[in-house]
Amino acid sequence: MCNMKITMGSLFLVLLAVSGIAVLVGNADAKVAMPERENVQTFVWVTEFITFITALAIAVFVWRISKRDSKNKRSKQDKS
Repeated sequence: MCNMKITMGSLFLVLLAVSGIAVLVGNADAKVAMPERENVQTFVWVTEFITFITALAIAVFVWRISKRDSKNKRSKQDKS
């Protein structure tokens, strides 16, 4: 159960960091001219999408490891 709390806490911090990118988008939009803004916006959207997918993949990976670990722990307890 302790591992799940650590996992959820870590997942929360990762998602918080990913959501912080939205603040940077607003700053980038305010500093460039209109034709450049579209290129920057496209780059930012692609970067945000890749970051979100990466965070999701890490969360699923950690979840699967914790699930397997808890299953192994239960099987060891059943054998005892």
